[in-house]
Amino acid sequence: MEPTAAGEPARTRRWLPGTSRRERVSFLIVMSGYLAVTCGESLLAPVFPTAAKAFGLSLSEEGLAFGILALSIALANVAGGVLLWRRGPRLGVGLGLALAGAGGAIAAASGRWPLFLGAQVLLGLGSGLFFASGLSAAGDLGGDRRGLAMGMFGVAFSGGLALAAVLVALAGEERWRLAFAASAALSAAALVGTAFASFAPRPDRPPALTWAGVHRELGVPLAVGGMAALSQYGTVSFLATFAVGAWGVPRPSAAGLLAAARLLSIPGKVTAGHHADRKGGVVTAGQIGLGLAVLGAWWTLAPSVALGIAPAIVFAAGVSALGPVGNILALEAFADRGIMLGVFRSAQIGLGAVTSALLGAASERFGLRSSLAVAAVLPATLWFLARRRTGGSVPAPSPGD
Repeated sequence: MEPTAAGEPARTRRWLPGTSRRERVSFLIVMSGYLAVTCGESLLAPVFPTAAKAFGLSLSEEGLAFGILALSIALANVAGGVLLWRRGPRLGVGLGLALAGAGGAIAAASGRWPLFLGAQVLLGLGSGLFFASGLSAAGDLGGDRRGLAMGMFGVAFSGGLALAAVLVALAGEERWRLAFAASAALSAAALVGTAFASFAPRPDRPPALTWAGVHRELGVPLAVGGMAALSQYGTVSFLATFAVGAWGVPRPSAAGLLAAARLLSIPGKVTAGHHADRKGGVVTAGQIGLGLAVLGAWWTLAPSVALGIAPAIVFAAGVSALGPVGNILALEAFADRGIMLGVFRSAQIGLGAVTSALLGAASERFGLRSSLAVAAVLPATLWFLARRRTGGSVPAPSPGD
């Protein structure tokens, strides 16, 4: 039950953030928009083998496409932060959805490689512009349940990733362009919905930050969000390869490990957000980090799939649950500085890309198991960070939490 003023009947606490029906509907519209832009930017990976055949592309052109998509997202994240700072969240959400819808439509109609590549740029720009405004809007609409709101924001991201794979599978090899048409329709529907959504007005311009101030405000959120990106794009990205090489798991089954982890991450993200509402983001990050380190050491050192599969799946799901906690800390630190939200997200992407490259190089030199064993215990640093920030009073994670 939700506490109310003295003498008033208690209200049932709803599963959606927001204090009114309009706020809850607005929150759902923002979530559907994030799902749509994430789906659009995520289509390239599952569709590329088919698109490469249709356009006659090489592996170098595949790398070019992914690089351009990532660069578009990173640049637009910063631009989206500036847009939030100057105009408020409505314009960033709307413009992001419009560009994502246009990119999906162009990709669906493309008959030549340059046009398809240009569509990926629009999809990346749409996703990047949406992020800061969507994150800010979700946090505002969450009110005193911001942690739950960030958890569900993360669920929308997972839903977009999963939906992209489903759309490509349903479309098939001959009609792969329909997947992009469907993503364009989703973005268009969410864009129409924003006309009926409630958004916070443009925030007052905060005082200027010095470089020392930027470093101070970005520090803890980026430590948590960066660890989530480092583990997601580094350690978890190599999980399927590890399962095939170290445990002898068939390739289709190894991909299934990641699918299982993605499903498990959905309740994990909501739980982490709810826990952050009660315990605080720093404490929650520390507890998740310690748990991840234990699980990471377990599955990377396990001699067989029977001993390692369960902790590996829970580890990958737990890494995803860490992302919303980083978002909560970012909103707490600089919700009124939109550009900082964009810088935060771009820095996460950069850390993930660098970690993936370094882990690949280390695996060739020292072996995949030993390299992953080191990377998998790095989240334990969040436990020490939390102890330092809370004066050494971080409780160990328990099933009751």
